[in-house]
Amino acid sequence: MNEYIFYTTEGQTIAPKEEYEVENCQMLGIVSGKDAHEAKESLLKNNPWISEAGFSPGKFLCRQLA
Repeated sequence: MNEYIFYTTEGQTIAPKEEYEVENCQMLGIVSGKDAHEAKESLLKNNPWISEAGFSPGKFLCRQLA
C-alpha cells in the first residue's frame, strides 16, 4: 500500500493577523491505497465532511508520499 496526501486550492484560510490575505492550499487528508484512485475513494468514504463542506473531488491535488 502507498500513502497519498490530498489537498486543494479551494476554500480559504485566515492568517493569525486577520488583515492579511493569504492564498494557500487546504490539506484534506493522508490516506493509504494501492493507487491514487483507491486512496481518493477511501478519503471521501471515511471523511464525509469533505463533500458536505463543498469541496470538489475533481479539483483535488494528490501526491504520493515517499
